[in-house]
Amino acid sequence: MFSSYSDTQLVSLLKSDDSAAFNAIYDRYSKMLYLFIYSKLEAGEISKDVLQDLFVSLWEKRHSLILKESLKSYLYQAARHKIIDIYRKNATYRKYLQQLIEHFDAQPHSVEDTVDYKARSQELFEAINHLPEKMKEIFMLSRFENLSIEQISTHLGLSQQTVKNQITKALKILRASYAQTDVILLVISLIFTANR
Repeated sequence: MFSSYSDTQLVSLLKSDDSAAFNAIYDRYSKMLYLFIYSKLEAGEISKDVLQDLFVSLWEKRHSLILKESLKSYLYQAARHKIIDIYRKNATYRKYLQQLIEHFDAQPHSVEDTVDYKARSQELFEAINHLPEKMKEIFMLSRFENLSIEQISTHLGLSQQTVKNQITKALKILRASYAQTDVILLVISLIFTANR
């Protein structure tokens, strides 16, 4: 029905809470946006999450939506912002990884131990990076940005119980999947406990 409509018409209907118009926009742009996102991230699940977030955001902002250019340009720009945000977060993870490695370098270990710690810490951060996106964000805010449960709850608009549950689940996943990194996990589990 809406396949012959212009983007301008679809956006107008979208602003009037027309879910069918939203679905038509999704059908028109989701595949090409997914390919664009995937080309930048090279990770299927994360790319799907970004695409979903993009369209959820479009629906949530429908009443205040102002298009300075075309709908297509708007969607691609929104996708770019989300990709940049992921890159920024990953850069933060790499920074923390480096700090952890430097911590182990400062300890009087043998060369073999130091190499082993570096490998384990790299493995651990890879594991953190594969946690579900929201869980990963909560875990990093908790363990590395020294935010309390209450601060994370306020920052992300979640209940304190949800935040606690996500941190607990993250630790369980990491322990189950990466048991050999127990020493590093212990360090991470104990970091900033004063604010818990």
